[in-house]
Amino acid sequence: MKLAIVDDESVFRQETDKAITTLYGRGEVSCFHYADGKELISGLRTGFMPDAVFLDIEMKEMNGMETARAIRSFSADVPIIFLTSHTEMAMDGYEVGAFRFLKKPMDHEKLREALRDLENKLKVEEKIALRVDGEDVIYPISSLIYAEASNNSVRFVFTDGDLTTRMKLNDAIKLIDGLSADFFKCHRSYHINLAHVYKLGTGEVSMDNGDIVPISRGLASGVKKKLFDYIRRTGR
Repeated sequence: MKLAIVDDESVFRQETDKAITTLYGRGEVSCFHYADGKELISGLRTGFMPDAVFLDIEMKEMNGMETARAIRSFSADVPIIFLTSHTEMAMDGYEVGAFRFLKKPMDHEKLREALRDLENKLKVEEKIALRVDGEDVIYPISSLIYAEASNNSVRFVFTDGDLTTRMKLNDAIKLIDGLSADFFKCHRSYHINLAHVYKLGTGEVSMDNGDIVPISRGLASGVKKKLFDYIRRTGR
């Protein structure tokens, strides 16, 4: 895995490098150091593209937010992990699709979690295959918003549409949970993707496509705990 470390203070670049390679080992990861955003952007212009960028927010010449916007002109999805000693600045990172925020000085357990999630993101994304009208239809599992039991069928709602196939909800849940740990059964008829939850209400949850999904009274506390665990794990 190729990682770019961008920080205008050499000591922090070295500390970040050491923390990463202590967890991985030199044979598993290569860290490329950049003293400011301009150096990294020059490298990107030559065709170099790291698997992820560890980026200090508070740099003098070209700050982290400016650098992140420039990175996005080369890649819309390379993960950017912001490093900052001022957590109040972190919210600005969402406009450039920040992957994570790590506070200075480095918390090794938080770094471990970020690297674990980074590895999962860089893997080939799992896909769900559904049999519809005699043909297999394949979707990225991350695009599934929720599954809904409908008589003897299950309706799968994706970010770009929905489809219904004959199967039991329990079988659909086994299929989904075998591909992703980000789903939760919030109702006897619904299995939701926590990544697509927009708002948790009383007795219902709003999904980011605008749909409202009911929550069973007995499952309400479980939904809340699972959602908060997901937020803590992913930083979202």
